[in-house]
Amino acid sequence: MIREGNVLKPPSDPDSFKKIAPELNELAEIHFVPLLNKDSTNMTPADWTKMATAVYERMGPEHGYQGFVIAHGTDTMHFSASALAFAFGPNLNKPVVFTGSQTDASVYHGDARINLIRAVRVAQEPIAEVVICFGDYVFRGCRTQKCDERRFRAFESPAFYPIADITERILVHPVANVVKDNPQPIEFIPDFESDIFQVSLIPGLRPENIKPLLDPDRCHGVVLQSFGAGNVPDVGEYSFESFIREAVSKEIPVIIASQFPANSTLDTSYEPGVKAIKAGAVPTGNMTNAAATAKFRWVLARVRRQIHSGEIRPDQKIQRIKFLMGKPYVDEMDVRQRVE
Repeated sequence: MIREGNVLKPPSDPDSFKKIAPELNELAEIHFVPLLNKDSTNMTPADWTKMATAVYERMGPEHGYQGFVIAHGTDTMHFSASALAFAFGPNLNKPVVFTGSQTDASVYHGDARINLIRAVRVAQEPIAEVVICFGDYVFRGCRTQKCDERRFRAFESPAFYPIADITERILVHPVANVVKDNPQPIEFIPDFESDIFQVSLIPGLRPENIKPLLDPDRCHGVVLQSFGAGNVPDVGEYSFESFIREAVSKEIPVIIASQFPANSTLDTSYEPGVKAIKAGAVPTGNMTNAAATAKFRWVLARVRRQIHSGEIRPDQKIQRIKFLMGKPYVDEMDVRQRVE
């Protein structure tokens, strides 16, 4: 970000990055591609597709790129990193590195310059996945969430170890996916459903008040961000069981994410969570909320294509979504998650 008066705005041209860290030219031969000049608050699924396509088009050996760095605002970086992980799939064989900063470049003691330099260094490592490079760590993109708005440690990976530490050297850990000599072709699937909504549950929320949102022409999926271990209210007028059943009856899938990370909806045994699943909701294991919602959009678009092509029947839609949401694709969740 650059400061104009008292307002922070995205930089308008690549020269801004060269001014932030002129030593980048000593680290690598860098090509700047102006792609999206917008605050990350305004990112949409269509932008994920645009970013993924821009990288994919430059991945062939004829282009000669060793890795890619995406400068991105912190507010939705974890959503974008998760989305691109699904778009490229498990056969990605180059590093795609997201980074950003908590301060603008005018703050001399800030993190804009150092994060950019570190991201370029990480993009030169034999890492074969989408990652977030921020502060002293490199996180798997689809395992990361934002945890602070001001401190320089802005991101965390609550259910998975960092895949690398940034010290005098970049210490890549064994949990990282690394570049293969003979990789399989990428199954590039960059499409995401746009028409879903998320409800963060609070005490006293009446599901009747949001049932009018269950219009199949406008709503293609619902994310219930639950309490604790995947728990959803199940008593009286505050019970969401009938809401879930009505949504599923209209072919609108419902997934249960959580307001808390790390194993929070993994094989829940609490009665309210079990009742929600029996009503037709789909648990999301120990995925972060960002990964769960990005994967949900990706799965919905994928299933829509499969129905259109005749690969599956329309009446198989909900079951297919349930299967794909429960199946790990890019190490976004632990394999303990049940697939039914």
